[in-house]
Amino acid sequence: MSHKPVILLYDLDNKLVDACAALIGHTGLYTSINTYNETNAFEAVKQYNRMFGLLTNKLSCVITGWNSYKKPRDQFLFRLRAEERSSPFRKSTPVVIITEDHPRDLRALALDPMDGNVAAYLHVDDFQQSIEDTLHKIVFGDRAHELNSIAYAQFLGEDDSN
Repeated sequence: MSHKPVILLYDLDNKLVDACAALIGHTGLYTSINTYNETNAFEAVKQYNRMFGLLTNKLSCVITGWNSYKKPRDQFLFRLRAEERSSPFRKSTPVVIITEDHPRDLRALALDPMDGNVAAYLHVDDFQQSIEDTLHKIVFGDRAHELNSIAYAQFLGEDDSN
């Protein structure tokens, strides 16, 4: 029996998590873990850790959003990255951000390859068109870093055009 790649979904907006899970489930290619609060999301991350968190976890991708009630550095993404940096044997788990809020400072932190290192930064209104292709590139194409580089370059290009 082959195991499907596991995608962790976390957002405070339950409808967004459910919609994303339905799209992912419809492909038949992935297993999704739906979480609606940060405590459950981190519990899922811990359940998929390898070697007590010393090695990269078994999650293929994390899809999350921003919590408008928290400071930028207290966001799930940055807490995950801090945990990953605690071991030299861990690689960054690919992350996709889906949000309706696009403050430049948060986008800069999220897309920075040395900081948030997110593979994609999608808008809540149109993520449905690109989530399947994005996940396929990340999980089966192992292109998370390439996607991050492209998204970060596009973000920096926005500065040049303004």
